[in-house]
Amino acid sequence: MAGKSRRLGALALGVTVAGGLAVTGITSAYAGQQPVLPRTAAAAAGVTVAKTPGLPAGDKSSIYAVSVEGKKPSVYRTAPKPRTCPTTNCDGGDHARAENRSFNWSSFWFPAGTTPTVTVTRTAAAGAVTDIKVRGTGDFTVVSKSLTARQIKIRVNEPKAKLSVEFVDNRYDGLRQLPLDGMLLFADDSRAAVAGPSRTAPETYVVNPGTTFDRARAARSATVIFKRGVHDLGYWPVPDSVQRVHLDGGAYVKGAIDSATVSKSTQQGFTLTGRGVLSGEDFDWRADKRTNGTTSCSYDCWEHTVKMVQLGTDKFRFHDVTVVNAPHWVVTGHRDNEITAKQGDDESRFSGTISDVKVLGNWGWNGDGIPALTGTTISDSFVSAFDDAVKLYSSNATVKNNTLWQMDNGAVFQLGWFAKTISDITATNNTLLHTEWTGTNSNWGLLNYQEAGGSGTISNVSITGTRIMGPTTRVVALSNTSAAQTFRTITLADTTVDKLYSVAEINSLRGNGSKDLPRNLVKQAKAPLELTVRNLRIGGQTITAGNATTTGGFAISGSPALIFR
Repeated sequence: MAGKSRRLGALALGVTVAGGLAVTGITSAYAGQQPVLPRTAAAAAGVTVAKTPGLPAGDKSSIYAVSVEGKKPSVYRTAPKPRTCPTTNCDGGDHARAENRSFNWSSFWFPAGTTPTVTVTRTAAAGAVTDIKVRGTGDFTVVSKSLTARQIKIRVNEPKAKLSVEFVDNRYDGLRQLPLDGMLLFADDSRAAVAGPSRTAPETYVVNPGTTFDRARAARSATVIFKRGVHDLGYWPVPDSVQRVHLDGGAYVKGAIDSATVSKSTQQGFTLTGRGVLSGEDFDWRADKRTNGTTSCSYDCWEHTVKMVQLGTDKFRFHDVTVVNAPHWVVTGHRDNEITAKQGDDESRFSGTISDVKVLGNWGWNGDGIPALTGTTISDSFVSAFDDAVKLYSSNATVKNNTLWQMDNGAVFQLGWFAKTISDITATNNTLLHTEWTGTNSNWGLLNYQEAGGSGTISNVSITGTRIMGPTTRVVALSNTSAAQTFRTITLADTTVDKLYSVAEINSLRGNGSKDLPRNLVKQAKAPLELTVRNLRIGGQTITAGNATTTGGFAISGSPALIFR
């Protein structure tokens, strides 16, 4: 069983199964070849693991252990916090709380050419384990698994693998194919996307764990580095002097980084890097910047909430960081004074690169992932969002090779929420490990436009090569029945969906979803709507004009220029 089929050079792999244990042997495929050096020694030498000394107990996993070639990384944990707003499910998180949900994860790095083996053990029993599944992206091979020992070994053949290890036990929802205690492995390249900063330059502030963050010193620095360990940062508007912030591997920084202040909007080149963790766990949902995040807004105050990362400068670089426990949006390019402007806002003026970022642990409404800003590329990242995962609000944006896990709210690729004129957007070769939607809300789907009035033209948008693993409630929802939003040359191509829920199955799901809209919908009324659906396969069947309303679950109204190929 492999994430990507490949012959292992001159090796043959044999597997036998006995008593729930897969035993693997590797033998030479060619007589007379040079003896193969022990793989484990070579692999172990190149492996680096993320390990955080002093990590608080609540941030450590108590149910999983991980070993990578004998090295033991930290297994981090995120779970829904107690509700702080006054009414039932007011933050959207009550269903996750009732299910006692968690994400657990470990990170490690290794050079191309080595093939480390990672062992994952479920240390806390949750009934009998009947299977252990691996769902993910990248090149990997399941070497062995023992159901009785609740353990699996996985060889990672190339860097940049993002894997979900899923134990089928009492904490696994069979209908949704969903582990309630997610276990994620992030296996990245030893070569960072951006080289680390100088630690000895005179304008570098190296922050030691356990010390008070000196904001005055940071304001005199060009680079701020957080060393391995736990840091209490809080909400931090980045001073004008600071051009780079770096989180060392194993750094666990509790706070939020805002480089989108008004004064920094004229700068270029702000860089946020590092293999550490940025956590918003100390902020309540919708934490208010006006009190430095110590209190929350009593309403949906978009323009004042703490966002985990604000990239309000042009030519930014954001790479490698893991961002968890967001109180509101995770990443944005907006300055706060521009957030409610919508059209002509400054997200259209800022561009940069985002890669190898990990976003997870967002448990409430407004937990949007990453916006695809003008001219920006988002690649090789992991995004688990509790609202729109990727906002496609700006022109000339590229989203490619990402791994996604959509929670029970929001769309994967969102075009809507206000009318706009944008063009030339591509999303290519992205994979959905899970879509947790429990209904067919108007702002949900792989590709969605949420109507909100106004007019404009969205053109030349291509969503290509998407894989949706497991069951889903919806692929596409485009409508202009209440807003004169024009859609020109929208393409959904080469999309593979494992399973589209039946209507009866959707009605049985319990969560944040409403059930009143169709599974897939294309509704044209107030403006032209052009959509080409090419090679959409659902449950192994190609969707055509002939079966779109049956197998495809499409509801079509008005006169859209809708073509199935």
